Amino acid sequence: MRKWIPHHRGRISSIWANVGPVRALASRLALTTLLAMAGSLAPRGASADQLSAEQGDDERGYIAVEELSYETIIDASDGYSATLRVRTALHNASNSQRDAVQSLALPATSLLRSIRVARDGQWTDGMGTVIHDEPQRRDPGTVFARSLPPLARGGLPAAEVVAFGLEPNTTIQVELVVTVYPRLRGNNWELDLPARGHDQINLAVDRRVLVKGLRKNEPFWADDTSNRGKPYIATGGRDGITVKWPAHLAKQSVLEGHYELTPGPAGFDDGEFRVYLRLGQTAPPRPDHVVLAVDRSLSTSSMLQGQTHRMFMGLLDAMPTGTTFDALGFARRVVPLIDLPKGNAPRVGDSAARTALQRALDANEREPGTDLVATLVEAVERAKAQHAKRPMIVVVTDGMLPVSLDPEQVNRAFEKAVGRRGPRPEVLFVVDDPLLVRSGLDPAHPMARIAAALGARISLESVAQLQGRTDTELLAAPRVLGQLDVSLPESMTLDQPPPTGLVAGNFVLLTGHYVGKPAAAVDVLGELGGQHVTQKLRADEQERLPQALAAAVGAAPNEAASEGYARPPWYEAEDERTAQLGIAHAGRGGVERKGYLDRKIFRHYLTIRVLPRARVCYNHALGRDPAQGGRAVLHMEVAKGEVMLAGAAGLDLKALDDKLVACLTEAAWALDIPAAELDDKVYVLRYPVRLIPPEDGKSADVVEGISDDMMMELMAAPPGRGTLAAIGSNE
Repeated sequence: MRKWIPHHRGRISSIWANVGPVRALASRLALTTLLAMAGSLAPRGASADQLSAEQGDDERGYIAVEELSYETIIDASDGYSATLRVRTALHNASNSQRDAVQSLALPATSLLRSIRVARDGQWTDGMGTVIHDEPQRRDPGTVFARSLPPLARGGLPAAEVVAFGLEPNTTIQVELVVTVYPRLRGNNWELDLPARGHDQINLAVDRRVLVKGLRKNEPFWADDTSNRGKPYIATGGRDGITVKWPAHLAKQSVLEGHYELTPGPAGFDDGEFRVYLRLGQTAPPRPDHVVLAVDRSLSTSSMLQGQTHRMFMGLLDAMPTGTTFDALGFARRVVPLIDLPKGNAPRVGDSAARTALQRALDANEREPGTDLVATLVEAVERAKAQHAKRPMIVVVTDGMLPVSLDPEQVNRAFEKAVGRRGPRPEVLFVVDDPLLVRSGLDPAHPMARIAAALGARISLESVAQLQGRTDTELLAAPRVLGQLDVSLPESMTLDQPPPTGLVAGNFVLLTGHYVGKPAAAVDVLGELGGQHVTQKLRADEQERLPQALAAAVGAAPNEAASEGYARPPWYEAEDERTAQLGIAHAGRGGVERKGYLDRKIFRHYLTIRVLPRARVCYNHALGRDPAQGGRAVLHMEVAKGEVMLAGAAGLDLKALDDKLVACLTEAAWALDIPAAELDDKVYVLRYPVRLIPPEDGKSADVVEGISDDMMMELMAAPPGRGTLAAIGSNE
């Protein structure tokens, strides 16, 4: 290994470091900020789900009511919504009647529809009622539920269950029926269930997940765990999970939607509406030549290449025998993964070529850098050399790209490589990143913007889940929809503007309010691969949901409904706010576990990794020209600890020296920072250095540090891109 040994000749002085994190999702920035503010107010150890019971003065530390079990039951559906039943069992372990109040976090966009209660297996349906704000008592055995709105826009919804007078040493079951909106990704429906929280010793440890209504022997999954023929999957309640089950859509269109109207109370001329939009599958291409490219940068998972090999093999197996293939690995450099004997690409059934590809991927070679442009250009040129008429490029990547990568520049480089007469290859990006697979890919993400500019398809699924899939399922992934617009009359107003577009695996649920007569249909417009698409959605009128729900154990709910929902006197408003803060805290999606980098970490690793190498570069340059000096700016873009892009710019040297510039560029590439795998930020660093030649008779081995004041002043990210945000200056 080559060692860097400083030569004590010239002095290199760091002027400042400018570091800015770039969030992939612009909308997620605002949401994270709001929820972080709410989370900062939450008590230490706040939990999403909370269970409280009336306690006596002499019962400190005593648990009167506990949750014996917690189940989430999904009734599978191939429509726009599905039914989720949240079932919990509450046990009064004391020797006296007790009230209980439980808050339950629900999936995003949930609507609370109805309630059922049971004791000794005898279920009773509830009915709608109204809310009374003043705390009051209700008859023993009555149970109420209401929606608990989020503290901040975009936060998790929740339900609040109030049970009055639970009998001593008895257990009741409460089931909340909730409408949810799963997303369609590939051939599966997906629904995210929020984490229940931590440190609640009176809550059930496990969460049982069931999916009903599936075809015979069909599995379902909680994250990557299959039920394997069992009726349910037991998961830890502390973790948020994604439940998946097979979809069976008879027909799909490129852009699909649903438009619901909910009239206001009788006598009012206003109401609410909801517009649900998603992308459907498209006809898969049938290439005669496919170039497989895999991201080998350090930001990718160490298992990605091995998983990609198995996915590639399944893809090649499903293609016609006459199809030829090629393979590339890319990071800072683009490297062919198989040899092309006599310049001819092997056919998909060529065992020797497939073995060579397996060896290359199993070697798991990785390096810094992510040069997507060079990869696409190389793939186009190698496909042209094969005289392919229907070429296709499949790129497997984690989606972490330099923010300086302009989509239009990528498209121009791609078009130039294709040429005027050459067949334009179909491009598919398979994006494998745990955060993006879970949360979806915002249209403002660099990966989505580049795909939109190229008219490319995106499959947003983990590569491990794609193993064994056919090319029809994978290649049918849709393109990115841009220029999204929902045409509404003046009498209808959206609560929030729609996003700029849609990406595979995502959906958008728009809510709004209308006054007067609502539109009988709304038009949805967009652009897909350079083609305009429209969809007219007809109104589907819905019944208005009640303010709250009432039920009774062992009796008809009529009397409870006539009295209306009430909070017990011992349960104060502060208790309710604590529950809401816990839900907001859980809705942050584990931000506190990601381990974002800060300026102290960057300053340390710039000092020990980059500056010594830059000093060596300069001292070598002084050997060529003793009067050399001036200024240079080292530019680095870092994601998950990996330098994706680096270079030396802003040069102001006394004399041109290509070797010095090349050496400074390598010094910038040498930055190596440990980072958490779930850190989804891209950090942009501009590190100017001043090159000062030695003075006669004086030591020249000093590297001037950066004062805290200067660091804090210059930590703001450069303006002008819209997705940039400053790292907080608090220690």
